[in-house]
Amino acid sequence: MKHSQVFGISCFVILLVLSFSAASQLSAEATDILDDPVIGPLLKIDDAKREQQRATFLRAERSVWSMDNKDLLEAVRELDDYPLVPYLIEKKLRHRMSLDDEDAIREFLNQYGDAPFARSLRREWLEYLIKRNRRSLFIEFYKHTSNAKLQCHFLRYQYEAGVAKETIFEQLPALWNIGESQHEACDPLFGVWMKAGKLTEDLILHRIEKAADGGKHTLIPYLKRLLPEDKQYLADRWLEVRRDPANVRHLIRYKGRLPGIEAQIISYGLSRLIWRDEDLALKTYERAKKRITFSDSQRARIIHRFAVALAIEEHPDAERWLVEASLVEPESETMRWHLAYLLKKADWQSIALLIEKSSPQLTNENQFQYWLARAYEKLGRTQEAKLLYQQLAEERHYYGFLASARLDVPHSLKNEPIKASPSSILTIVNMPSTQRAYELRKLDRFYHARLEWNYTQRNLNDEDSLTAAVVSTAWEWHDQSIFTLSRLGYLNDVDKRFPKAFEDLLVREAQKNDIPPEWAFAIARRESSFMPDAKSSADARGLMQILPSTARYLEDRRFQTRDLYKPDVNARIGNKYLRYLMNKLNNNALLATASYNAGWRKVNEWLPEDSAVPADIWVETIPYRETRNYVKAVLAYQQIYQDKLNQKPPQETVFANFSRMELMAD
Repeated sequence: MKHSQVFGISCFVILLVLSFSAASQLSAEATDILDDPVIGPLLKIDDAKREQQRATFLRAERSVWSMDNKDLLEAVRELDDYPLVPYLIEKKLRHRMSLDDEDAIREFLNQYGDAPFARSLRREWLEYLIKRNRRSLFIEFYKHTSNAKLQCHFLRYQYEAGVAKETIFEQLPALWNIGESQHEACDPLFGVWMKAGKLTEDLILHRIEKAADGGKHTLIPYLKRLLPEDKQYLADRWLEVRRDPANVRHLIRYKGRLPGIEAQIISYGLSRLIWRDEDLALKTYERAKKRITFSDSQRARIIHRFAVALAIEEHPDAERWLVEASLVEPESETMRWHLAYLLKKADWQSIALLIEKSSPQLTNENQFQYWLARAYEKLGRTQEAKLLYQQLAEERHYYGFLASARLDVPHSLKNEPIKASPSSILTIVNMPSTQRAYELRKLDRFYHARLEWNYTQRNLNDEDSLTAAVVSTAWEWHDQSIFTLSRLGYLNDVDKRFPKAFEDLLVREAQKNDIPPEWAFAIARRESSFMPDAKSSADARGLMQILPSTARYLEDRRFQTRDLYKPDVNARIGNKYLRYLMNKLNNNALLATASYNAGWRKVNEWLPEDSAVPADIWVETIPYRETRNYVKAVLAYQQIYQDKLNQKPPQETVFANFSRMELMAD
């Protein structure tokens, strides 16, 4: 019997039914759910059978390459109802892929559809069919994908099979019009499409703009050749301004043949130049206004970029530009920088006027309401300030906690736990993808576990997704609960959004380094949402997002980078780093928090030298938006965790201390 028949007849009659066990060392949030007399039994089942199945699966997985059909079938029978059986079969199908596997792969993909492991197999099978030039099979097995290579092969094979040209051609502009080089598999199709006269000048110019503005600018010389000779100069202008925005000062190079596009190039160049050379950008814009007619949107872009850049640099003309920006087109970010500029000057009258006279759609945001209250307080309008503070204090956020501290009243956590029914819990738990996600996580295969969990939630309605957050919390999969609740905008289940994850580790390491445990929790929550295998684009890793270079420095020894994914190692080094920053910054946790994100040298540069500044003003005027938002989030999280870990009297809370703090360089 061929092994395709083994897969087709034997492997797919397995019904994947799974029971779950509780994780060890549960957090308080998980324990609460598992102790529920109704919901708990649906999630907490003896794990003895599962441990045996895991061991069997791992043994079979290690030797699946050498198994014949009989051995594989025996392994599948031994695994019984174990959820990861499809992963074993998929691994076997991918090994030494052959055209003889066609029937088995077809049945496997029909059985598992778009499950993550099936998508992976389909992609590899399609790559194999391309190499073997099996076009009809490729068309049969193809499903829409974001993979441009596979898309182009599919369209090309359809074209060669006689599908109407227009059907193919209408799909090509979206594939062609990207800011970088497309996969070479698309070239034959693009050639036919272009020869048929379907490539327009507008499309070429649009792609040049994409390549210049954030794309791969080395593509521009090729695109230039596609333009008529009298318009090729536009590609030159885009390229030179992308390479060096100071080139925008050469206004004589703009010929006026296509004024709208020329104005777009100049507005792009000026918007970049203002961050490099303010005076040159200002002079060039004054000259450009006399020669170029900017559209409303182009002019607004220039003015807003100029206003923010000049405010950050505290340029003498900053306020004039900030005012003009508010008149041209109100924008939250520009208004925020206008506010910051006025805060640095302590111009409370202007702050009140700015917020009072701006669009309510902008000023209803918490930050503007808080600073309006602060302005009223400074101006002696006590009752108006108190009313605004009271409204803010009802909410659980950074400005709400600040308002509570200024009123000297208890803050609000506004905790509203999700209420999930037993039937909805059971529905989520019994989904095969949920079962696979659970098991992959037990095997520390976090990436594939998340793929399966996302697959589970893909077709759930909002109510069932909230139930999924209850399930993931019970399994101590806190990052997924946090992400789900954030995506759905359900922000009032405080216990699930701010779990005491890895409590023993974080409390122990915080105490060892003489820092508040709630601070360690807040950092871990903000950095990774308690994801042990998190890795940032900057190569920071683990719970507290430690850079390998930081770990090596603090450990002062040879260090295995992969160890940063171990929660105990990461918590130890993360808390050690917090203590290091505290030592650098006079034991000031606020400055250390900012330094955790931006570096302590940069934070020292931001401290005022002439006179002390209230801490809330200092935070609001941090030049880096990322660091500014980071500090606000960590402070708010720290307050929440302080409440969860130990109650403090109102005068000793995180925000009570913060509201009294003033900062100044040594």
